[in-house]
Amino acid sequence: MIGAVKADGHVDAAEQQRLFGEIEKLGLDAAAKGVVFDLLAKPVDLGAIANAVATPEQAAEVYLASRLAINPDVAAERAYLDALAGRLNLPAELRQHLDAQTL
Repeated sequence: MIGAVKADGHVDAAEQQRLFGEIEKLGLDAAAKGVVFDLLAKPVDLGAIANAVATPEQAAEVYLASRLAINPDVAAERAYLDALAGRLNLPAELRQHLDAQTL
């Protein structure tokens, strides 16, 4: 999600609100939230994100979390989702299904 919201080079208020809302839903403790905020300050590494995914189910979850966090109408954010889907080897049909879930 962090990579997605940073895809266009900045985190706008709506993206920040969605990200923080999703973080709250996870029920993270203060230390885990601190890690999230530290990640916001670092550059996005799609390779590291993709390498951390071990199963097709995890790949779908990572893509869906990213898709929920951003507005894909912005070209840079759509490019991020395209690159992420490619790195995660998501089939086109699955990606379409995940995109439809966010409408």
